[in-house]
Parts: sequence; C-alpha cells; structure tokens
Amino acid sequence: MSNETPGTRVIKVQQLTAQTPGAVAVLSVRGDVDTVLARCSPPATCMPGQVRLATIGDIDTALIARVDNDHLLLMPHGGPAIIRRTLDWLGDDLIDLAGSTVLPCADHVERVVCNALAMARTPLVLDLLLAQPSRWRAFDNNWTDEDDAHSARLGHLLVPPTVVLVGDPNIGKSTLLNALAGRQAALVHDAPGTTRDHVGAWLNLGGLLVEWIDTPGLRQSDDPVETEAIDIALQRLHNADCCIVAADAASQWPEVDRDVDVRLGLRSDLGKRADADCSCSAHNGDGLDVVVEAVRSVFVLPEDLTSGRPWLLPGLQRPIEE
Repeated sequence: MSNETPGTRVIKVQQLTAQTPGAVAVLSVRGDVDTVLARCSPPATCMPGQVRLATIGDIDTALIARVDNDHLLLMPHGGPAIIRRTLDWLGDDLIDLAGSTVLPCADHVERVVCNALAMARTPLVLDLLLAQPSRWRAFDNNWTDEDDAHSARLGHLLVPPTVVLVGDPNIGKSTLLNALAGRQAALVHDAPGTTRDHVGAWLNLGGLLVEWIDTPGLRQSDDPVETEAIDIALQRLHNADCCIVAADAASQWPEVDRDVDVRLGLRSDLGKRADADCSCSAHNGDGLDVVVEAVRSVFVLPEDLTSGRPWLLPGLQRPIEE
C-alpha cells in the first residue's frame, strides 16, 4: 500500500552542480515531472527532447530541458539562495521530495560535464553531454589526432559561431532568415536596399546554435546610410566564423575578400543554379533542411554526432599516449 499522501506527487531531486555559488545550477528532477511543469508560471509545456524557459514561482526564470517523460533538468541561476528557494518550491505542498539528495559528482569528468550543461542551448547538446561520463569510463585510452579534431568541432556546440550571409539585393536573403527563424526576424520587401543594416538572429540549425547575420544587399548606392551599413556588414563578414555567399538564377555570386564556406542558391522555385553547393526556396520550404545540414557541417560533421568517442571538453586533459 502506498504511503503517498493524497494530493501529492513523488519526485526525486538531485543537484548535479557543486554546492558552491555558480552562474547556473543543474537540478535533475525525476518522477511526476508534469506536476512540476504545471506549477510554473504560466504552466510550462515541455515535451521530451525540448528546452523551455519558465518562471518558477516568484524565484527565478529557469531553463528546463525535458530528457524523457519522467526526467527533466531544471536550471535556475546558481546562487545558494535561489537554489534553496527552488528546492523549497519543489517541495511545497503538492510534491513529496522522496529520496532527494544533493549528490557530489562521482569524478572529474562528471564535474566538467555538469559545468558544461550550463552552456548547453539545445537538446542535442544536452544528450551529447550526458553521454560523456559513460564514454570516458569505457574509453580504451587510444587517443588520436582525429579525436582532437572531433572534440574541436563539437566545441562549436557550446560556443555559438557567427554566420554571415551576403549577396545582391532582392534575392531572398531576408526571406530565408525568416523561414529558418520561423518568425519575422527581418523586413522583407521587393525594393532593393530594404535591409539597410545587418540583421541578426539566433538560429538552431539541427542542434547547432548560431548567430545568423543577414546583411544588406551588396550594391553601389548613393545613400550614405546604406553605404555605411554595407561597410559595417563587410567588417562583420571578415570576422565571421562562416561566410555564405548567395545568388539566385538571375544574379551573380558576390565577390568577397575571404574564403567562402557555402555557395547558396536562393529562390530555387524560380530556377536552380548548377554551381551552388546547395539550393533552397524559402517561399515553399524546399531545400531548407539541406541548407541547415550544409551550414552545420561547416562546424560539426554528421559523424561527430553519431560517434561514440569521448568529447575532450574544456577542463579535461588530453589522454597521454602510451
């Protein structure tokens, strides 16, 4: 017979991060997590694999990552007072914190992973980080140069890179940004010069968060505001981690003073460019998934995401070759 008090829901809470003050705390919550989500303000909807921002009582705004139906990670700010109040909020009236503990990390790898969890911005990154302790425990110590390269590429998942898109005016660059963002991030109009300054948005490209910069169309202009905006955009391009040049079937590839990472054909519904690395139509959505994969692969290869090799996270030392 259950000892659960009527009206309560049993959950278990474990503090994964250290008890010392930090930027972000990570609390592992297992059990009837829907009850926890329902008590957020407003009630939070978070399906397995999703990440949400939610307000917990009158305490803090926290990041919530739902791992599966019965497990979520609750990440408020890491001040001791906020953690204490969050634990009190979790145990308030409706919830019995059965068997809850503040667990020390088992080893250095777990401590590093817990610190990295505070930097995770997508479910993909959470899954990769949570897999690292078991991968390091099973590691055969046969570290290779490719493991170094693999870890360096995965590092882009923690530090979002900057992607700059350049091309002629009025070829659909802003429409593409809006399609990838799923919202009106940039003004769209059929008049050249509509984008008079660079427009930035954070985009989740298949688990890789990037700062995407949509630049004004490159053209000669008598408008000093537009000319200055183009000059600033070219400076952003020079310092960007990824350069995408865009053209449609009726325009030419822009000339840029740096290496090009992706040649992107836009408005493919009006005609495709055979010399493009990938093509898409933001108007009807054709090829958007291909664009996402092409840009993500500039930083992280598909095999990096399926590999069972460990990730040399910041704070871990490169294994010594025997």
